[in-house]
Amino acid sequence: MLIAISIPITSGAQIVTENAGITPPTIPTLRESLTYDESENVRSLIWSQKFLYGITPKVEASIELPTVVDRRIRFESPPGTVHRTTIAGVGDISIALKRSLYQTDGILESTRWAALIRGQIPTGTDDQSVDGVRVPRTLQVGSGNWGVGAGTAFTVIRDRHRVSLEAAYLHRTRHEGFRPGPELELNCAYWYRLYPAHFEPGERRIEIRPVLELLSTYRYASDRSSGKLDDDGTNLLLAPGLQIYPRTDLLFEIGLQIPLVQGIDDDRGDLRGSITFAVKFLF
Repeated sequence: MLIAISIPITSGAQIVTENAGITPPTIPTLRESLTYDESENVRSLIWSQKFLYGITPKVEASIELPTVVDRRIRFESPPGTVHRTTIAGVGDISIALKRSLYQTDGILESTRWAALIRGQIPTGTDDQSVDGVRVPRTLQVGSGNWGVGAGTAFTVIRDRHRVSLEAAYLHRTRHEGFRPGPELELNCAYWYRLYPAHFEPGERRIEIRPVLELLSTYRYASDRSSGKLDDDGTNLLLAPGLQIYPRTDLLFEIGLQIPLVQGIDDDRGDLRGSITFAVKFLF
């Protein structure tokens, strides 16, 4: 019964919104995901690997490496001249540290609060071109910019229910006279254990958990040497998903992102939708 109780609480997180729980040092986790997203001017297929490791019972480290398998883009440069091409390559590495600030646990319940520190390393290529014209920065597989940010996450679990809130800020450095606008994220998620309704002593069952997330991003204006760009705004996405645990060391996920509000104006254009398939291995 101890395994059936502890694994869902510790390792079952939302699909996008940060979970305030810490990955135990005894259970390192690998998440493999494949995402297809389509916007007005770009269609991307991205394969990502994310490794999470509990350094101590209160500190977790993670690293994520995305690879753009296929990105088909359309852009105008100069205005009126349309370019179309396909690009691919390794993207920017993301690293993070999460520190538990507060935690109280009971039988199938938990209240947790954590601090987050995040970084972005510009490992991806940001200078690809077509017909001698450089692809816009927001369409490249890499950003060319270092990023550093911080945030916090709060999670409450009560038996079959889980609610998580996340707030995070990311600042990016200047590269070749261009600095992307800083971003502020405010996310929330509700997670429900649909099956089983109860755990019995010594019993291991498949678990099914629907997830509903609301994801918001406010982007401040980007900065060129010639001045500020008019690309600030807010995006709001609805993200329904499903998690299935066939056993305690394996998790399958599927998640959608559906645009509700799109106020950020850049070369990607409006998002039409996104779908992610993921497999999480708990060692």
